[in-house]
Amino acid sequence: MRVLKEERGFSLIEVVATIVIVGIVLISFSQLLIQSYKVANKNTEKLVTIQLADAMLERLKATSSENLNILDKVKNYCPGENTIIKPEDQTNTQIFMNNKNYRVTYFSSQCEKENIQNTINTEKKLKLVRVLVTVTAPNGKTKGTTEGYVAIE
Repeated sequence: MRVLKEERGFSLIEVVATIVIVGIVLISFSQLLIQSYKVANKNTEKLVTIQLADAMLERLKATSSENLNILDKVKNYCPGENTIIKPEDQTNTQIFMNNKNYRVTYFSSQCEKENIQNTINTEKKLKLVRVLVTVTAPNGKTKGTTEGYVAIE
């Protein structure tokens, strides 16, 4: 029978040093996971607001002009002008989705100027209303905006 003469194992200092190194690696890895989770949630919230804004614009396009309340607040704002959109010119509503309330505001305008970019047709002559839809997430920071034209019959 062979007898082991040298019984060498890990010393207490080696074990403690290994635990400390593994702990540091795990803490830094957990910070990476936490940050990626926050970024993923923020991107998801931004995507939801953009999709809600697109859906609201499509809903306005699909609604007939008799039922369309955007015609009540149509303003004569032209693109390229430095105009400030006043809160009273916007239409506000709420969308409840994923157990959250999203605030939806939309603003409608119709430019009446002629000779914009060498054209003779105006939005009014073409029976188009420019609509700017903004959806704000419940946190108040994340916003999604889309813009399009709604045809008036």
